[in-house]
Amino acid sequence: MKMKNTLKYFVGLLLSGAALLTSCDNESGITPGEITDLTAESTPGCIILRWNTPEESNIRYIEVKYYDPLLKKDVMRTASVYANSIEIPDTRAKYGEYNFTVQSVSATGDRSALQSISKVSEPAEPTYVSTQIALTAADLSTNAQEPSEGPIANLLDGNTGTFFHTAWSVEIPGPHWLQVNLKKEITEAYRFEYAPRNANNRPTDFDLMGSMDDNEWFLIKNFTKEADGIAGDETYASEVFDVEQPFKQIRIVVNETNSKSVFWTMSIFKFYSVTVEDPEAPDTNE
Repeated sequence: MKMKNTLKYFVGLLLSGAALLTSCDNESGITPGEITDLTAESTPGCIILRWNTPEESNIRYIEVKYYDPLLKKDVMRTASVYANSIEIPDTRAKYGEYNFTVQSVSATGDRSALQSISKVSEPAEPTYVSTQIALTAADLSTNAQEPSEGPIANLLDGNTGTFFHTAWSVEIPGPHWLQVNLKKEITEAYRFEYAPRNANNRPTDFDLMGSMDDNEWFLIKNFTKEADGIAGDETYASEVFDVEQPFKQIRIVVNETNSKSVFWTMSIFKFYSVTVEDPEAPDTNE
């Protein structure tokens, strides 16, 4: 009898332990709720996924997986339970649809059912790389140097206290121009900067001319105070302009100043060759 009772005791103990283990297993797995209203929108070079997160959903974070053709690998990104969106950066229209799977994850690592969504990105915008062209005084010339002050080399010294001045003490018919030998062919894009001397004799209308041989000149663009914001108090920095016709030399031909004078002044001048990097261009290995 004593042995039988002992056997019953051990059997009961084993059954109780198994029940306890089963109970613990059930409690260790917490299934999270599912996000709702999953949508995707695209902006240039970016896709944004949005959703609503239910309250008391046992969600610790949101997990997004997709294949990134730019990186050529599978990517996983996560968003906090307090977030209702996630940005997918560096997307490209050229790759077509991006396919995303979205799951919510609980504190125990359990996952909700997969949700899928696809979206084509808007084209990524080009980027511009500017390279300042190193100029020397020998690269500059003018048809109207003022003999008493403002040598043309002052445009390159980086000092706004010095200046270039076209002729006022001697009569040289207008328009007065500044010519720059860029020493290289500008083929993609360009921009430039200059600083005024002071409040007077600032160009308010000038033609930017271009040439390949210093003989035949063509109009690149006309700049005015009204259209381009020149003649301000601070350094003027142009936007980036695409090149429609290549050039190696430029002239700034001043048509009018704020003082209504033929002569004009400038303190600093810089010119930049700009290369355009198009992220939507075909991959080199395609």
